[in-house]
Parts: sequence; C-alpha cells; structure tokens
Amino acid sequence: MNKLLLTSLFLLSLSASFAQKNDFDIVSYAIPSDYELIKNNSVITYFKEDKSTGAYCNIFIYALIDGKGDIQKDFDYSWDNLVQKPFKFSSNANLQPVATLKGWKFLMGSAKYSDNGIATLAMLFTFSGESSMQSICILSNADRYKADIENFIASVNLNREAGIINANMSSSKSPGSDIAPALQQTTTSPLNDKSPKPEVWMKSRFEYDMMKRMSETKYEWIAIYPDEKFYPYMPSEGYAGFYNKNKDWGSAKWNGNRLNVAAQNTSYYFDKKSASTMQSKFDSKPNFYKCKPVNGLRIEGAYTQYASLIPSSTNEPQYLIWFYKDGRFDDRGISVVDLKNPNAFASDAPGKGKYTIETFSIFLRYDDGRIKQLGFSGFLDKDPATVTDAYFIGRHLYYRKDKGHNSNLNKINY
Repeated sequence: MNKLLLTSLFLLSLSASFAQKNDFDIVSYAIPSDYELIKNNSVITYFKEDKSTGAYCNIFIYALIDGKGDIQKDFDYSWDNLVQKPFKFSSNANLQPVATLKGWKFLMGSAKYSDNGIATLAMLFTFSGESSMQSICILSNADRYKADIENFIASVNLNREAGIINANMSSSKSPGSDIAPALQQTTTSPLNDKSPKPEVWMKSRFEYDMMKRMSETKYEWIAIYPDEKFYPYMPSEGYAGFYNKNKDWGSAKWNGNRLNVAAQNTSYYFDKKSASTMQSKFDSKPNFYKCKPVNGLRIEGAYTQYASLIPSSTNEPQYLIWFYKDGRFDDRGISVVDLKNPNAFASDAPGKGKYTIETFSIFLRYDDGRIKQLGFSGFLDKDPATVTDAYFIGRHLYYRKDKGHNSNLNKINY
C-alpha cells in the first residue's frame, strides 16, 4: 500500500464527515461493515476473517494511557509493546513524518512480517499530547481488505483539541517540571467537580484475547447518569470531571427493571436481577455488578498488577505502589518501563505524595508537583472499604501483597 496514499487518506479526516462515528477516549472513527467487535476498557478490537482461506483484517484501538515523554518515545513504546512483542517479530517500522492534528502530535509506521508463512502488514498510529498517548494498530494478510483499511484510516479523527482535559486545573508547573499541570496539595476535590455523579456497573467475563491468543478474564465498566446519559466504558482517568468534558453520550432509561440503552448506533437493554446485578441481552447470566461508591476512601497496603511480586524490604524500584490510611502513597515504579533505569522518563518515575479518591477516580499528587488521575473501583459489587484484596487502578487489576496479605481472587470472585 502506497505510503503517501495512506498519509493523504489520514489527513482527509480533518475535513471528512461520516454518518456513523464511534468514539474511544480521544479517537473517533467509522468501521467498515461486517466487522465483528470485541470490547473491553483497554482495547477495542474489530476483526473480519475468511475462515476458508485464513485471510483476515484486525483493527485494535487502544485506550489512552500515560505517555513516555514525546511522540517518538510514545510510538517506540507502542511499537514494541503493542506490535512486536504480541505478534513476535522484530522488524522496525517504516515511519511517516510527524504531523499535528488538533494540537496532538501523531506518528504512523508500518512493516511487513511473516505470520505462519503469510506476508502480513502491520500498521501503527500513535497520538501524543497532554503527557498521554493513544494508539491504533491494524493487521492484515490479504489485499482484499485494502479498501476497508483505507476507508477506516480516512475516517479517523480526534474528538477534542489537546489541552481541554486540564482546562479546570491549575496551569502552573512545578520548578523544573514540564510533565503535568500541578494541583494544590489539598484533600478537597482537585477538580471542584459539582457535575452529576454516575451509577457505575462492572462486568466480569471470560473471553478470548486476540492479542495474547489465549482466553482470560476481562473487566469492563458502564456509567449511567441521573439525567439518563450513558457511557459504555470507563475512561482511563475515571469519571471525575468526565461529565463536563465528554461530548459523545448514549442514553439509558429505566422501564421497570429493564434499562434500555442507545449508544454508538446500537440499541440494547439490561435486565436488573437484583439490587446489585444486571444481565445484558447478549449474556446468558447476570454478570454486571453495581459498584460501591469510593468517594473519600482511604486504603492501605502494597498493590501491584503482578500476583507473584513480593514487596521489597529495601525500598528498591518495583512495579508496586504503597497506600497509607493517612492519605499518603509511595509509588515504587508502577509506570516505569525499565526498573534498572527508573528515572528515564520523568513522568513515570517513582515518587511519593498524597492521594484522594472521588467519582471512581484516584488522584496521585506527587511531592514534585506531578499529578496522575486514574480510574479507580473496588472489585465488582464488593465494598471497597472492607474487601481490600484487589482494586482496579487505571482499569488494571491490582493485587494486595503486603505482609499478611496474598490476594487470592478465588475468595472474592464469582
């Protein structure tokens, strides 16, 4: 596929208009017809396959995550972790020039590799700004999907200008820091958010992961607001401040015990089975659970995404964060790329500070002035104040691993 054509098609998104747009974090797009969908809060997958020939086209739209410092570093990180490692090849990307769209930098790269002896195209688009990044990966092993790919690329746009997300935060920065806007060190709401608060439901399901090529438990969230607004995902930063900045709403209206939903050009429903469980029309059993509120929650212990990790007794960098009941935290390196060089990226370096939790968001306010806002919830419908074996931070499952606690989800799972 001609590189200049791809770039031209992508830039057409600045002026193109499509009847049916979907949104995920900062990205909006239109998917060609007849693609199947697998969705969770970290990646949305669209795929089309001819099982008789093995021809396929997969489109992966990843969630907005913390950036690594600039567009090149963001792209390199994404190419390594979203393309090369999952699909087991080592080819470098052929890069297009860096461009800007609505204040966001973006970079596109592609490469050919062999998938079971068949030449396969891998393409990656990475958007970078606000100390964050979001990527789209396309894989295809057949020319028949060329038109689908071109139409998808031409439909991609960004749904807001860079910088709007932090419009209600202080624009001052800490001395020597160009990473994130600083927030005042206070236990009050850093957003002063008086918008309606959502009712949040969480789903747990066992499904096949096309990236990992294995089945595993996936988790996802939906939000229902008092004014019947509906959102089918949890943003990476959680729901604090989300109501006032989101422009792409679905609707959700109760009719007895049935919740009728219209979102992303689709209508469906949920049936409430109890005060804390719902079943969607697509499922054979109730597997949506009403999340308990987390406002003002104080937690304690050492938490990590890695169930086998043991907290260090010498305070060395680890993929782990300590929380304390007095509102302090000690991030040992939960966002670090290389533990041997934990300060390579200032925005992800270990650090200490204070935390607050509100509206299914946790604010980590580092002593050096950095601020991280991440989604936060307890496990399904469990009380997060008493069931402390696991929490979701930034939509990832964190296990409690300090002395006396060796989290076992069999104790709390369904």
